[in-house]
Amino acid sequence: MLKKILSVSALAVICGCSMVNAPVVGSSNVSYGDPNAVETVNTDFGSTDLNTVAQNMADDLIKSGALNQCQTYTVSPVRNKTDQYIDTENITQSIKVRLAKSNLVTAKYVLSQAQMQNQTDELARQNNSGLYKNPTAQGKMLAAQCRLDGFVSNITKTNADVKDVFYQFNLSLIKVDEGEEIWANEKQIRKTEVK
Repeated sequence: MLKKILSVSALAVICGCSMVNAPVVGSSNVSYGDPNAVETVNTDFGSTDLNTVAQNMADDLIKSGALNQCQTYTVSPVRNKTDQYIDTENITQSIKVRLAKSNLVTAKYVLSQAQMQNQTDELARQNNSGLYKNPTAQGKMLAAQCRLDGFVSNITKTNADVKDVFYQFNLSLIKVDEGEEIWANEKQIRKTEVK
């Protein structure tokens, strides 16, 4: 009997220890999924569309070699011309990160207009506060020789049975000094929902 009690106690301690190492909090109705899996919840612009567009555009630009015609480049915020809310900052950031990770890109990324305010604020803080003996010198920032500019638009058609949404994403690489477009591409996505 004593052996049985000790065995059960030991099992309880072992099980108790394993629960301490892997706590579960929250509802059992929530689970993690593959962030790269195709999501087809509805016809709205979603994670699959974002990943597809960013990967396709960045990879095509890298393969073209056009970005290396510039010593420095920036990425303008992607504009949303659709009839729905899309966080286009995620598209812009995904393209920028993919370009930065490529060892085939020799051009250097410089801050976009949207990011510049934080940089100028930091320079002003260092140079005007009197708190630093070695503030970063002003007037040394690199200007972008080329600019990536893009937008996403859509056409939505619906009837009693079907909703069809056609997305088109356009991206261009433009030389800032001459205004010359040296690369352009588009990616189209169609999503259909049967009601």
